Amino acid sequence: MSKAACKRFGITYCIPLETSDSALISNILDLRMSDNYIFIYNGKTSEIFQFNREGKFIRKIGREGNGPGEYSLITELGIDESYKRLYIFQYDNFPLVYSFEGEFLSSDSTMSYTGGIYVFDNGNKALKGLVMNPTTNAPWAGALMDRRGEVIMSKSLYNKQNDNEEYLYMKEICFSSFGDRVLFSTLCNDTIYSISSTNIVPQYILDRSNIPGYYKFVCDFRKMNDPILNSPETIGIYDMFETYKSLYVRVYMGENIYIQRFNKKTHELESYLVPEDFKEYSEAIPGNNIIGIDSKFAYGIPFWPEYYVKQGMRAQVVSSYGIGGLKEKGYLGNLPSNIDIDEDDNPVIIIYKFKQ
Repeated sequence: MSKAACKRFGITYCIPLETSDSALISNILDLRMSDNYIFIYNGKTSEIFQFNREGKFIRKIGREGNGPGEYSLITELGIDESYKRLYIFQYDNFPLVYSFEGEFLSSDSTMSYTGGIYVFDNGNKALKGLVMNPTTNAPWAGALMDRRGEVIMSKSLYNKQNDNEEYLYMKEICFSSFGDRVLFSTLCNDTIYSISSTNIVPQYILDRSNIPGYYKFVCDFRKMNDPILNSPETIGIYDMFETYKSLYVRVYMGENIYIQRFNKKTHELESYLVPEDFKEYSEAIPGNNIIGIDSKFAYGIPFWPEYYVKQGMRAQVVSSYGIGGLKEKGYLGNLPSNIDIDEDDNPVIIIYKFKQ
């Protein structure tokens, strides 16, 4: 990692998570950070762990099962800092609400068909649509809910070429927070929308130039294995995040993965092919989170800052295996001291603070 990376994005600090017999971390499928705590969903054991901001293990939150306050098939976690609430979203039920002290509070029936949230300062919530199959699919990709629990605005991203609602579903909803808005999109079209605390509006228009058949079939549950959808010529959206200056979109085209950076001021668009080395060290990690940004493209950030923390900050989970392997491959030659971890520091959360 170059010194320019630290100046441009600002690595604030690294947090090694404490592991013990009570918190055996195997794969982190989701992470949320409050001012004082870190909550992670450990996918292999289907457990939710709570740590303090120094990485010390505090407790397990709830447990897997079918009883009151128990969860199964978790989609995402969400937090409400104002009310000190942790939300656990599920595929097959309403989200569960816990206090930051680990107490089960309620099952929130107002957020049916919701896969995740972002809470604005005024108490309104941006909702991410739940996608599983046509029978458990939200009627919208993103929605705005007020403090009373009423959906006051929503946006479906189905392509209008599809006529049979029975078979439509919004494949792969991207939902990315930054400050006072949330960006969301699907594979169904090229428009990225934003949800603010008061409105939903179009924000960016992509030009993937996929053939018309792609947009017609990608929302059709019956066409999941159609060759058009899996053609090496079609471009899909993997995920995205925003900074003060740029929009980063990670896309795939056949076996290749690209990162594109759009400068919000100059409207300049750059594209970068992710190295095979990065892909190699991502195979064993959920979310492929090492498939990130190289110094040739964005001043040296080796990882994709996947998780939103707060205004101007994002987090990334890394492993000593990944960092060591990339160093051996010739990357991270100017690794700063505050990210120089050893094999006992595993896993580690890196906090990035973006420069304005």
